[in-house]
Amino acid sequence: MNRGALADPSQVRALAAHLISCSSVSPDPGGEAACAAAIRAAMPAGLASGLWLIGDGRPVVWAHRRGNSPAAVVLLTHYDTVGVEEYATLDPLLGPRVAFDAEGLRARLLEMEPERLPKGVAEDLAEERRVPGTWMFGRGALDMKSGVAAAMAALDRLGSGDSAMADGHVMLLACPDEENESAGMRHAAEQLLAWRDRERLDLLGAINLDYGEGPWAYEGVAGKLLVGLWVLGAPSHVGDPFAGVDAVQLAAAIVTRLTTSAQLVEREPGLYGVPPVALQLRDRKPRYDVQTALETEIELNVLTYRRSPAATLEAVRVETMAAMQERERAMATLAASVGRRPPESSGTPLVLTYSELMERANLPASADPIREPGRDLRRATFARVRALARAARLGGPAVVLVLLPPFYPHAEPGGGGGFGSRIRSALAARGVETRPWYPFITDASYLAWRPDAITGVEALLPALGREYRLPIGAAQALDLDVVNLGPWGRDAHGLYERVHAPYAFGILPGLIAETVTRAWETPSGAAKGVL
Repeated sequence: MNRGALADPSQVRALAAHLISCSSVSPDPGGEAACAAAIRAAMPAGLASGLWLIGDGRPVVWAHRRGNSPAAVVLLTHYDTVGVEEYATLDPLLGPRVAFDAEGLRARLLEMEPERLPKGVAEDLAEERRVPGTWMFGRGALDMKSGVAAAMAALDRLGSGDSAMADGHVMLLACPDEENESAGMRHAAEQLLAWRDRERLDLLGAINLDYGEGPWAYEGVAGKLLVGLWVLGAPSHVGDPFAGVDAVQLAAAIVTRLTTSAQLVEREPGLYGVPPVALQLRDRKPRYDVQTALETEIELNVLTYRRSPAATLEAVRVETMAAMQERERAMATLAASVGRRPPESSGTPLVLTYSELMERANLPASADPIREPGRDLRRATFARVRALARAARLGGPAVVLVLLPPFYPHAEPGGGGGFGSRIRSALAARGVETRPWYPFITDASYLAWRPDAITGVEALLPALGREYRLPIGAAQALDLDVVNLGPWGRDAHGLYERVHAPYAFGILPGLIAETVTRAWETPSGAAKGVL
């Protein structure tokens, strides 16, 4: 691609549409590799570029624009997406693949009766009819192939680094697997550190180009804990449910309490936190019979901002105990109302952490209770809990709390004099508000590893150092402040995912380029516009 090939917004939009057409639902080695090839083929001329392969062959695409000073900025993107099954109802011929056809999907949605659509979607489609091109639809349109296209357009504007102006380096990373376990970024962190040291660069910070909820920038990165809750019941005949504790019923009560608890919503000034979400709830009953369930497994997504993993698990413990007590009271009330003998009280609810269960099993902290973890990282952790519970002769009802992969540390917004402060004035001059904390899960978590986000995690995450690896050393050495500056839109991961095209393709590329040049400059320097 020649310099200036992405100078026009229509060309940036065309590149985004091309990338959307590449199915890259993660994890899919073939699809993600094909999308990576499309990205590399569209790379602006004059840049060094290449691939860093993760274990299964999926590539991290990198591009390096050389500069005339050691100052360097990282542009971070990902090119994988979540699934598309919900799109199957929109097109009887293409089925879910209509999600990868931005123009075809737009036509299908414009044909739909407004009263059949959510209000916000109907309003945006009405705007699209009035001003065609306002919105681009499709899987990955917002999260985040428009961000990849904008990053490449910004590199195109910055040039190859052979100009006479005093400028620095840029490294663009486009990672696979962000929507799954961030295997791409966990590998890229090590490679990025090696690149910094090899080139003897001063890494100033990173611009993450993931989507936002408006035309805003964000400083700081939210963390994510995947909390596993192994629920042990006390089986009984279904003809006498008051004689035991059904693990399915107990798990349902726990999920309801945890996902509606204000106590688990971490609040910070200027930030509206979100409640936990149950990503999986499954029972372990191997067959059909008329016995209540013995075990269930819950996978709970919890976002963190300042709260440590240990403090988060303690908050989950308190709410889990309350849920167990509520269920017990409800069953006692029900028994009385139908003339049945009330169930015996279980006393104080038993909720243990993984390390506490290890102590009950009389095993050292370094012991691994299973020999073959299997391929699923989360099932392997639950297998460890199950083995420990048997060794400890644990009886139900009881719950064991454990951290499951993947783990994302949070990073607080940088202080005065940091990367954010270097570029905040440039963003403000363009009318871009900077907000605290990027509120979504992102690969950018692995660009810094602050102690408050990881203290005690080794004891809570038994997969760590076994079948699951984290780039702790590399992230600590990089220690980069992150500013998120990406496209904006609505319904990411949803049927009506859409990006605001005028901003993503017309404004954002120049804004990224101008922000990079501001970051290169010394604090006393004057900004050099490149728009």
